[in-house]
Amino acid sequence: MRELYVMRHAKSSWEDPNLSDFERPLNKRGIKSAKIISEFFVKKKYSFDYVLLSSSKRTKKTLNLILKKINKPKKIKSSSKLYLVNENEIIGYIKNIHKRFKKVLLINHEPALKNLVIKLTKNKDNSNFKLLNYKFPTCAFAKIVFDTNDWINIEEKGIISEFVRPKDLVI
Repeated sequence: MRELYVMRHAKSSWEDPNLSDFERPLNKRGIKSAKIISEFFVKKKYSFDYVLLSSSKRTKKTLNLILKKINKPKKIKSSSKLYLVNENEIIGYIKNIHKRFKKVLLINHEPALKNLVIKLTKNKDNSNFKLLNYKFPTCAFAKIVFDTNDWINIEEKGIISEFVRPKDLVI
């Protein structure tokens, strides 16, 4: 069994027009949303063996906020090569994750994330899939479960078991 948590980075700031897209930090709403999702991970007792993320400032800050609440994973791989790549390139990274890692958190960017979930899942008729296919907002995540012992053959074999947006958690 493998679990992949596909998460979009938290909301970024457009306050400084001179910053490159790669260097944009989180805004106040993004910081609040990342904290809300972190609390949800704690409540559900989610933990990750491995984290894979783009090395953009907003993805790293999103992860840092999450790691303040949950146990640090065994391995974190951050790469500029994951910045604005397509879903096929992300799948290549996932397939190369060692089989000893069973719970992976991926933090990246749109539109690759929605396209990635489409390629990896076989249950496209459930409400979670329909919701994320409509819009994959910032700081939302999809939990995909694979009935396999490694990451090699994952395409169209996953089951979306959750799709959570920060606004779903605010009362």
